[in-house]
Amino acid sequence: MRKLFALLTSALAAAAVVAGSPPVSAAPGSGVVPGLTGAAAKAAAGTAADKFLKLRREKAGRSVKPRIDAQQHTFWGPEPQLSSGADGILVTHSVVPDLRLSNSADVVYAPTVKPTGHSCIEVVTAYGLDQGGQVWAWDWCGTVGPAKVVPLDSSFLSNYTSTVDGHPAFTVQEVQADASANSWTASLYNVKTGKWDDLFSQSGSDQSTLNEGWDIFELYSTVDPSTGQAYYCSDAKGKVFESSQLQLRIGGQWTPATESNSPLQPTANPNPSDYSCSSLNFEVPTPNSNWRVTV
Repeated sequence: MRKLFALLTSALAAAAVVAGSPPVSAAPGSGVVPGLTGAAAKAAAGTAADKFLKLRREKAGRSVKPRIDAQQHTFWGPEPQLSSGADGILVTHSVVPDLRLSNSADVVYAPTVKPTGHSCIEVVTAYGLDQGGQVWAWDWCGTVGPAKVVPLDSSFLSNYTSTVDGHPAFTVQEVQADASANSWTASLYNVKTGKWDDLFSQSGSDQSTLNEGWDIFELYSTVDPSTGQAYYCSDAKGKVFESSQLQLRIGGQWTPATESNSPLQPTANPNPSDYSCSSLNFEVPTPNSNWRVTV
């Protein structure tokens, strides 16, 4: 009897995992994620977009104007490798709709995801002082900037988020539609319709020049000289930033991110002091398809 009960429990647990998985088989939709585009998108993203571009250029090793000494650029998370042969990425990202930062120079980009293989699109969740939380479709093959900006308002939460590990989260899919044109489409899963809604599509040459992809927790932060801690550390106290069920499309099949195809960067075991926030807790519940940062 106990053996039968154990088998049933195991089967139910497996079913729960499947039920909670990203909707890889969801029907394509005709819907479009509402948001600001063009000049309105750039204005809504504000200085956070300018800083984001500087960070990426810095990562690519390009010469950029130095930041003030008090500011830091730090990040952590899995980076899918070009050698994986992936042409798509699928992941569920948490959101913190009420997060506001107290220092005007700071931005939290968490999580932010870009597929390997010179994708044209990076999907960013950004938090700053001048605006509430936003989801960006960042265009790497055209304008090299925020092509669409979607506020984390009640409409977004209602249509695109569900509760994952106790906090609201949305699922994003980015896939290459045409390799010869390097054409990519990013979509968000609509929890009301059970279909994908288009966020942004673009083709061309990836101006980031980076071979690897990423799904990371990233900061542009300033240290409070009176405490030695970054301002975001108190602003986001008790908040959780999580990426779950990260999958890569390899050979037409969705495959979980692993330590092999998506190593953690810049280190597997980060030191909170490197992020100027002693309360940070870094977790990897499932290497490397699920990571969590608690402030």
